[in-house]
Amino acid sequence: MSDSTFRAGGLASGLDTNSIVEQLVALESRPIDQVRTRQSNIKTQISALADIASKLSALATAAKDLGKDGVFATKAVSTNTSFSAVPGSDAVPGRYQVQVLELAKASKWRSDPLGFASGDRVQGGDLHLTIAGVTYGTAAKPIRIADGATLSDVAFAIRQSGAPVSAVVLSDGTKSYLSVTSRDTGYRLDQAPGDALSITFDTTGTTGKPLGMWENEAAVNASVEIDGITFARTSNTISDALPGAALTLAKKDVAEDLVLATDVDATRARLQKFVDAYNDVARLVQRQLAVTKATNRSTSLAGESAVRALQASLQRIGTTQVPGLTSVKTLADLGVKTGRDGSLSIDATAFEKALSRDPAAVNALFATAGSGLAAVVDDLVTVQTRSSDGVLTSRQDSLNRLVTQLDGRAETMQRRVDAFRDNLVRQFTAMEKAVGGLKSIGTFLTNWQTSQSSSK
Repeated sequence: MSDSTFRAGGLASGLDTNSIVEQLVALESRPIDQVRTRQSNIKTQISALADIASKLSALATAAKDLGKDGVFATKAVSTNTSFSAVPGSDAVPGRYQVQVLELAKASKWRSDPLGFASGDRVQGGDLHLTIAGVTYGTAAKPIRIADGATLSDVAFAIRQSGAPVSAVVLSDGTKSYLSVTSRDTGYRLDQAPGDALSITFDTTGTTGKPLGMWENEAAVNASVEIDGITFARTSNTISDALPGAALTLAKKDVAEDLVLATDVDATRARLQKFVDAYNDVARLVQRQLAVTKATNRSTSLAGESAVRALQASLQRIGTTQVPGLTSVKTLADLGVKTGRDGSLSIDATAFEKALSRDPAAVNALFATAGSGLAAVVDDLVTVQTRSSDGVLTSRQDSLNRLVTQLDGRAETMQRRVDAFRDNLVRQFTAMEKAVGGLKSIGTFLTNWQTSQSSSK
């Protein structure tokens, strides 16, 4: 707006000239208001398109998760005391005999068995730790112990070396011991138990006692027998013996039956996440396209052909057939129904029948490379939201450009209105001056006539 302000206020003419100017300017500004209203409406449409794109991305994520982690879920229904089992997405229901033969243990080393009394010191020298073939305390980077050091000094030096061990000082109240334990249990299958951790100390000092490190507990690998086949691993958590299930060994014991069964509730919950994500975007699209007496077409997307085409594409997901599958080829085969409003829901009975009929196909429906629903949804979302040429992205860009153009148009119109206002101010100011001048002349003449009459 112009900084010019009309200040005469009708003092000479008696007219409310300020109000007259503002009313005339308001009438002249109506086209600008219309442009700004149109801009606001377009921005509402841009925001709606962004909301749809965001919910499409959430749908793609939900589908991708099912393609990667699977829909089908299993659970352990047996009670086991020597181990626990956590089934993964590709675990197969069944009964397995599992016996824990040995638990994995870490190599442990300790200082002089006679212990160190209070005030005893350690003779200095260089410490060497070899862990699974890797040596810590080399000539280039020695673990050097000062002559007359304490056990705590030695423990600190070991920790500072970066070796994957724990080093602490243990005390029974009268004697202290340096305890060094490998952080990892077991030993490499291509090495011997003694290769898990070995410690040597080259003594060079004379003050104090020799450190006297020795292995008080050798490394042991875990051993478990599954249906008559023995598996040896370095850890008590074994995820590569029973396909799709991770076993955590707790104690050696007699053989136990591990029973894995279909987890219908967990499977349905996984699928429900996809259904919810689909419904979020489908309902938003439907609201934008719906036309009622209350619909404001200037702010909704009811006239957007791109959004209507998107709705059709979304509806086709429910009937898309995945090639190569037989019993469960579509979402409908899995018990997913489409309502009259276009939303999806899971029929519990049909869903359980599909699971019992072909559980492997449930995962394949989403995970099949290139043609599974995860890939289908990803392709659809990419076409709509790709930053370079996505359908929704391009439409947003087009509307944003229009908003910018309207900004320029409004600014041009505002300059004309400002000029119109300035012109009105000048004209009314000139009028007030002219009226003021005429009034001054009138007053002079009146006073002169009065003076002449009184002098006769």
